[in-house]
Amino acid sequence: MKKLLFSFLFIVSLQELPAQLKLPTDDPSGKVVFKKTSAVILPRSEMYRRARNWLLYQYATSKFEDYFNISKKGKPVYLAEDPRMRSISGKSGFYVMYPVEDLSGLNMEQTFVMYTLTVNFKDSAFETKISDLKCFTTSTSRNGMRPPQFDLETFNSAQLNRLDHVQQYIIPQVTNSVRKIHEDLYRNIRYGNLTSE
Repeated sequence: MKKLLFSFLFIVSLQELPAQLKLPTDDPSGKVVFKKTSAVILPRSEMYRRARNWLLYQYATSKFEDYFNISKKGKPVYLAEDPRMRSISGKSGFYVMYPVEDLSGLNMEQTFVMYTLTVNFKDSAFETKISDLKCFTTSTSRNGMRPPQFDLETFNSAQLNRLDHVQQYIIPQVTNSVRKIHEDLYRNIRYGNLTSE
């Protein structure tokens, strides 16, 4: 009877544990990928034009150029355009901030997350895919134990995923930033260019 009671209490206690947050991955590759399909009643050429304007605006207003000098005469060279207007791809980035404890107290650390956004257009719909997420940070953090550049899926590893700052700050901020990218692009494609041309 004691074994049965102990087993019951153990099972109940397991159900009380909070679930670990993980970043979504592409099953075959194990790389972090965010995908979303949105319906918009517009011709493919108009969706393409609006998405292109949005990508150019995002690049011009982001801190991307602070890290990577890859533009020629103001136009990003990474922008991959399809002449048949079926897809467009570009790079940009966002910041993630989280507290890190050291001997002096509580400090904030900032990591720049670079990503590739690919938009595929179909009749009355488009699919966004955010992939190739890379983190750039200082190599001096944590006594130089972490490299200055690493893939975002590193935070899904068993060693890092269980850390409080990953669960409470990094994964929620990445998820929220990706959600904002999807929403902002959707609004610009659906309602027209909300940014300057």
